[in-house]
Amino acid sequence: MSGIGALRHRLAHHTPVDLPDGAGGITRTFVVVDLLWGAIESVSADFGLAEDRPRASGLFRITVRAPNTVSTGDRLVHAGRIFHVEQVSDPDGRGRLSRIRCREEQG
Repeated sequence: MSGIGALRHRLAHHTPVDLPDGAGGITRTFVVVDLLWGAIESVSADFGLAEDRPRASGLFRITVRAPNTVSTGDRLVHAGRIFHVEQVSDPDGRGRLSRIRCREEQG
């Protein structure tokens, strides 16, 4: 990532909320926390079977400005694509940016 123009993708940050379903279980929903500008980079792609169907999975690195409230278990949404947050780190130790490792599943 180089330059301010690299953070050009508008991302909705969703966090999970568990609600009782009335039968002793829970229903997980996601609520929008905030909107972020970020850079999306593809890292790798995997292909295989899941539930007897072909499934593709991609690993992505998303960089956003810090501070933010993104944490593991959240998700980022961009243009209908859903990225599940696996890890959040500070790449230069200065607290200016957050590098987020995400997985997108398709299929």
